[in-house]
Amino acid sequence: MTEQSSRQALRPSAGGMVSFHVMDEAARLKAKPEWSSEDRLAVSLVKDDALNILLMVLKKGARLAKHRTRGPIAVHVLSGSVRFSAESEDKKLSSGSMGALDRNVVHELEALEESIVLLTTAIA
Repeated sequence: MTEQSSRQALRPSAGGMVSFHVMDEAARLKAKPEWSSEDRLAVSLVKDDALNILLMVLKKGARLAKHRTRGPIAVHVLSGSVRFSAESEDKKLSSGSMGALDRNVVHELEALEESIVLLTTAIA
């Protein structure tokens, strides 16, 4: 996955809160020159010891190959649609849909059309 952003991931201070407009962040990714030549771009919006929230913009056909994660994940489709596959199950997730998996489950994702996706990983 290409992480191309000069923006630092936000790290909430102890007991603190951060906020931002996700679609503005997606527009910033799509405005980058790399968007014309890459099939996907991503940036960590929030990242700390136990939580990673990754924003991805994907062109139709972009794929995240089979892999596992250390913690449980949630995939939230903000726009477009993706095929989210885990083990022997495939789900089409479209705008407003969410899928979730436990840790260490082999999964992959394919954009069925240009899509914006939030991937949240809880790291134990």
